[in-house]
Amino acid sequence: MALGLSVTSALNLTLEGSVGSFSVGAGSDTQKSVEVKYFLTHVGLDFENGSNEEVLKHLAPVREIFPTVDLEFDEIMQRDIDDARVSSELVPYLLDHKSRDLVKLFPPIIVVVLPVKAYENKPADLYPTVITEVEMMPEGHEAQIIRSGAKGQEVFEFVQPLQNGKLYEHDLVRLRLNTNKSRLVIVDGQHRAMALLAVYRNLKQDWNDAMKAPYKDYYEEWTTNYIRKFELKNISLPVMFCTFPQLDESFDGEYNVKMAARSIFLTLNKTARQVSASRNRLLDDNDLIALFLRDTLSTIKKGDLHSGSTLEISNIELDQAHDRVKIESPIAISGVNHIYYLIEHIVLNKLEDVNGAKPRAGNYYLRTDLEPAAFRRLNGRNLLGADLADATSRQFYTSAAGDILTKEFRERFGNYIVSAFQRFAPYAAHSGAVYWLSEQLRSQANTRVRPILFEGQGIGRTFAAHTANLAAKIESQEFGADAPKLREILDRLIGTQKLVDESISKLKFERAERFLSNVSDKRALKTEEGVLHPRVVDFVNKLYDNILTTVAFQTAMIAGFFNELERANLERSKQSLDGLDTQTAFDGFITDINGFFSPSSSREFKRLVEVFQDTLEGEIREWKITPSNSTFRRVVYRGEMQPAQWPKYKYLILEIWRAAGTDLESSLTTEREKGRRQIFASLEQEYQKDFLTRNLKREENLTSSDRTEITNAAYEAFKKFLRNVGWLAADVPSKRALEEAPVVEDAAEAPVVEDESETWEAPEGADFEPDEGE
Repeated sequence: MALGLSVTSALNLTLEGSVGSFSVGAGSDTQKSVEVKYFLTHVGLDFENGSNEEVLKHLAPVREIFPTVDLEFDEIMQRDIDDARVSSELVPYLLDHKSRDLVKLFPPIIVVVLPVKAYENKPADLYPTVITEVEMMPEGHEAQIIRSGAKGQEVFEFVQPLQNGKLYEHDLVRLRLNTNKSRLVIVDGQHRAMALLAVYRNLKQDWNDAMKAPYKDYYEEWTTNYIRKFELKNISLPVMFCTFPQLDESFDGEYNVKMAARSIFLTLNKTARQVSASRNRLLDDNDLIALFLRDTLSTIKKGDLHSGSTLEISNIELDQAHDRVKIESPIAISGVNHIYYLIEHIVLNKLEDVNGAKPRAGNYYLRTDLEPAAFRRLNGRNLLGADLADATSRQFYTSAAGDILTKEFRERFGNYIVSAFQRFAPYAAHSGAVYWLSEQLRSQANTRVRPILFEGQGIGRTFAAHTANLAAKIESQEFGADAPKLREILDRLIGTQKLVDESISKLKFERAERFLSNVSDKRALKTEEGVLHPRVVDFVNKLYDNILTTVAFQTAMIAGFFNELERANLERSKQSLDGLDTQTAFDGFITDINGFFSPSSSREFKRLVEVFQDTLEGEIREWKITPSNSTFRRVVYRGEMQPAQWPKYKYLILEIWRAAGTDLESSLTTEREKGRRQIFASLEQEYQKDFLTRNLKREENLTSSDRTEITNAAYEAFKKFLRNVGWLAADVPSKRALEEAPVVEDAAEAPVVEDESETWEAPEGADFEPDEGE
């Protein structure tokens, strides 16, 4: 005889509101759209309504739900919160004493009910099985039940009344949630939500959780006594809870809950100025380059100290503010936009796009066809088959095609991109110094400074903005009688900012120490007290800021390597020769460029200074800098170093990368000589312009003697530049060899541009600023 035992529901949060639906997904033949069943309600600070407090307990920004270190890149759905803006703009909007009786208008906060894996605090791909049935309610009416998970193990349940056979969509609908098997993830409106949460947490003193505590400082000025002056019952925000009932364990398509959540986020934010291009690229499921980007970042993220490298994902700036090129995080060495850009150039470039040292041609974001270059590089037709290859492009691809091409990209290119950031000596010095600082702060149990630097890459600038905002409020006496307490808070914030600045200074000093670790005669670089000379440290910092962390340099180094290897292999294929081994070529490449960028003596360090700044005469500790006409910026390129000018850096790298004694040497020599002719032609033109200006002459009036003077001056500067990058006098080409080239091309000549709309907000690679007193 069966026991008539009932199963207790695991649903512990009940909300009342209305329902609706919309669709997400590509809607293509290979990926049908998926219904989003949403539940619209409101959440506020009226605690007589029991569900309000329960929702506020479980609602949180992504940063407080899933530790970033535990997430893969396909699970990232939000950017850093600007807590300074929330505290200075959104909380005051909620608590406006001038209109305290008004209900404030906000767009809905969009929340996804995200299933989590059993025994793990990580997102699951699909919901437990979703069923739809009709039940008789205790109130005496029928209702449609949409439930995910068996009774007792539910994730969510919609209870929608039926009236005369029709579903009732408003007011009487209920959404019941199991907050133990799901997480309420904000995919849009997390700044609005954080304003409400900050007020709630200050009222309830609910900042003790380790995931919340780092952000308490931003909201301390909103004291409990101050908040209680307002009509809190009138503070209520609309919230939309989204589910995807089709995406359960029976779903056989390529979509999943995480992809659907990202689709909602991108749909809502793609055109919003607040969302950076870097964040959109991280989340984009309709761009094969973004897929390769996420896989490359995942490879970095999965790395550990056993790999022999200290490179960590914190060394990559994930949310680059305002889409600027320049890296802003002191602990980052590269950024999402940097890596995306160089991957585009590896996969989609045509060899003719890069002609020696000329600016590269073409706008790559317009290129969607993978034929012929991308498929040739990724062996796409053989791996996918003709039919699937014909149906595959940069923006339209099946999950299977994406997986196959991503795996091939990783093996052919992605692993080498990661290896470049691990093995290039200046990058290894940076990541080693960052790891050192992280461990220093961890050992000190520093609960304030470490989160600002390491827990979110936008937190540093947010913290500084918050400190400035609070100081302005105190100055304006906005808080009246509470001002003395706020002054104490401000003093503590200023003290924390000082500690942050000191930590960054320590990081930069440690980085300089590691950068110069191979110098045999280090005493020449140090003061009488035995520490690195401040000017030496300053030079190294500027080298990182203005050269090594720029998208142009990183594209030249990494995409340039593959560009030249492919050029050599295409030539070998014409001669029926086997292609060169990538790993062998890469090992030699890293050895050569490390030989220049990791000086082994004070003499080599001085040469490095002359290439990138000016001539350093006498003892290094005296730091006597005199102007030089043989620096990279005066010989190779004198304009603003925009990303499209990366072939200028590639030319510099070709002067360093020689592949001596290998089958690659001849091809590199040919390309290097082409670059030299272009650079010298451009340099001669520059010297001629200067000569004409100084002597008030016109070009047609130049004498033979004038032209000889111009050419000699340009040649001397060029020759000295080549000596500084390591060539012996006997290896420097003669002036005649440069002048008698079959075709003399100017490296400054503008490229053919496909579209004029590709712009970057900030120029990069600016000249080194002269030291004071020079």
